[in-house]
Amino acid sequence: MTVPTPVAIFEELRFVWELMAAEYLFLLPFARRKPQWLRRTLAGVVLFSVLSQFYFPWQGFCQGVLPLSMADLFTGLWYVPLALATMLYNRVCFQITVCDALYIGISGYAAQHLVYVTVHELLALDWYPQLTACLPLYALVSLAACGLLYGLLYRVMARPLSLCGGELNQDATAHILHYVLLLAVLIFCTLSCQHLFHFDPAIRILSAQLGFLICAMILGIQYLSCRNILAQREQAVIHQMLRDGERHYTHSKELIEMVNRSVHDLKHTCQALRTMDEGERLAFVSELEQNVAMYRRLVHADNEAVNTILVEKALSCEKEGIRLACSLGHLELDFLSLPDLYTLLGNAIDNAVEGVRNLPDPEKRVVQLSIQTSGGFVSIQTNNYYAGELTLENGLPRTTKRDPAGHGYGLKSIRYLARKYGGSMSVSARDGVFVLQIMLPVQS
Repeated sequence: MTVPTPVAIFEELRFVWELMAAEYLFLLPFARRKPQWLRRTLAGVVLFSVLSQFYFPWQGFCQGVLPLSMADLFTGLWYVPLALATMLYNRVCFQITVCDALYIGISGYAAQHLVYVTVHELLALDWYPQLTACLPLYALVSLAACGLLYGLLYRVMARPLSLCGGELNQDATAHILHYVLLLAVLIFCTLSCQHLFHFDPAIRILSAQLGFLICAMILGIQYLSCRNILAQREQAVIHQMLRDGERHYTHSKELIEMVNRSVHDLKHTCQALRTMDEGERLAFVSELEQNVAMYRRLVHADNEAVNTILVEKALSCEKEGIRLACSLGHLELDFLSLPDLYTLLGNAIDNAVEGVRNLPDPEKRVVQLSIQTSGGFVSIQTNNYYAGELTLENGLPRTTKRDPAGHGYGLKSIRYLARKYGGSMSVSARDGVFVLQIMLPVQS
């Protein structure tokens, strides 16, 4: 076995370092860290750096027992168990399922191979062969390529992965088989392209480009898979909210009917008490009448369903020291089902209440609701003050809460219902005021 050159040693170390960096690119915004994960990670870097140097004995063995045309291919198989070992080792540092370890490993391997193809196969061996003559420059170029590509991937993947709540796939047999098959396709294609690269220099550029495109396609599949899983979860939560809204509406209507009966009975009680001469009883009667008058002022419109919702929300706001100010014009909401109407208005008001709940200034603890019908459209709008910075992402506010996976579904359900009825939802924030507007075409 020939003594490996410094560049050859760097190449093997580079594979391990780039692969682990790529895997952590996907792990850090996603997976839950185990105790002492950083120490275990550093130990893993040392371990796999040492293991990477066993490539040279394996290369000597393959060249000694196999024909030259086969030796390169079997030598390349060395990277398969090494890559699988890094995938398994990620479970030592992070709390992830086997499926998610495969997902991370596939994504990391594809990302690392993109850098390898760009720097080693295209730049160092074709465009600028003198690059490997200066190892520090070669290392610097490799680091720069990793920084650019990995930075772009992190920008694209970090947000979706952070919304997964630490688990993307459960360890179901179908999921495991899917990722095992995808990994097999990735490894087969990349090794085949590398074999073509060394076997026939005439197709060097073509084989390198093919390997690059395959890895880019795999990363695209991984991204779409993540987004699809998130979309399915959102739809499940939204449909659950719709079902909860239907039950909540029924419960609230019964509650308001009970209050109506109690108010009606109180009127007769007040009349009976008024005939008595005792001063305390008259004061009690006056207080009851004020409460009845206050309750009656909560009724805003002739639409029974809207009143049921608004009375409940107004009473809830009053308990929290929040004022619900309503401006209602002509209402044409009969085309909405009662559960959908409750969910739409309820979530719109709840979202505004969430914005003002913790404001220290009592004058800003106000939620304004406007419902108007004009030009064949129903406009539902809420205005509320808010504190801090608010960033919109994909048309929705980006949550600042520690558990983003559990928040934001109120506005998503509103957008879902608006689109269901052929309308739209928009949000804006300016000068400390958040505005939510829903436009629905009136349907006969």
